[in-house]
Amino acid sequence: MEHTALIAELDELVAETYRLWDSGWVTFNWRSYTYDHVQRVRGLARTLCMREEGDPLVCELASLLHDITKPYDGEHVVDAEGKRVVDANGFWHNAPRPPARSNEVTALYDALGLAGQLHNVSGAVVAEHLLRRRGVDAVTCERVAQAIHDHLRTPSGAPVESCCLSDADTIDANIGLPAFVRNIYIHLHFRDQRLAPGDVPTDVLLREAPLDYLRPYICESLPLWSEGKQRDFVPALFTAAGVRIAQERLAALTATWDLLRRELDAFEVASKRGGDGGGAPLYATSRRSEYRRRDDLSLRDLAGCRSCPPGGAGLGRKAPAGDGRLVLSGDRCLPP
Repeated sequence: MEHTALIAELDELVAETYRLWDSGWVTFNWRSYTYDHVQRVRGLARTLCMREEGDPLVCELASLLHDITKPYDGEHVVDAEGKRVVDANGFWHNAPRPPARSNEVTALYDALGLAGQLHNVSGAVVAEHLLRRRGVDAVTCERVAQAIHDHLRTPSGAPVESCCLSDADTIDANIGLPAFVRNIYIHLHFRDQRLAPGDVPTDVLLREAPLDYLRPYICESLPLWSEGKQRDFVPALFTAAGVRIAQERLAALTATWDLLRRELDAFEVASKRGGDGGGAPLYATSRRSEYRRRDDLSLRDLAGCRSCPPGGAGLGRKAPAGDGRLVLSGDRCLPP
């Protein structure tokens, strides 16, 4: 199969596979986020692969399929003390999460007895079978499978494609504006989860006393969050190109925190003068109905894609392009 057609077919299969699970939050992820994440990792992995002189086809296929079995990872398993259970390699155990529907991927997963495997292990096996079925040569299949297998814990001396995928995956989930938007959702989600009787609901707080939420989040939580990424994640990257991109993204985040603090001050002044403070983008965004729908929102909804066409973008249909100010995902929304 010609490579462009192969990649398009597999992209459709990835989107179809994620729709087999019903919407909802699981371990800091939601259904549309995972698809968006895959598209961004594809683009970043291509860039890293080009700069590190890897095999572009191997990197493209591996990044497209690296989370093909991710939806099977359910909530983290905890012990009697509420601590997450880890294996000998330090990986968290996840409860199994079966799909509500089935397709080629789930049939392979069941037939190969992959239940209970981490998604990098099961994903590598499934990806190799999918590629072989589509006539991809054995060497490419094996290299793609290795890159997927390596992406959670990349061994010393791993192939450049493994390193590029690992770095792209780490950077997208943790460093940069998409990771910041995800942090907003995580922060809101866990506030909702931890509400005690008598606490002000999050939507009410954002509407009636937004500064009580926004000031500590913007002035304290976000700088600590990005400092932690610099400390813990940048030293763990494998490619020089990945380190450069991560540092550029962290610098952009630091500038963003400064901008948000200034906007917060202006918002506070406007509020005291009787205005509604609507000029503060983070506050304005928090009031949008799309933003409050936190169970299965595509990040494109906050990046100029005001809404998908009825029924989602649809397989093979382009989603609205938006104004292009902030590219957070691939070019399509995941259909419902």
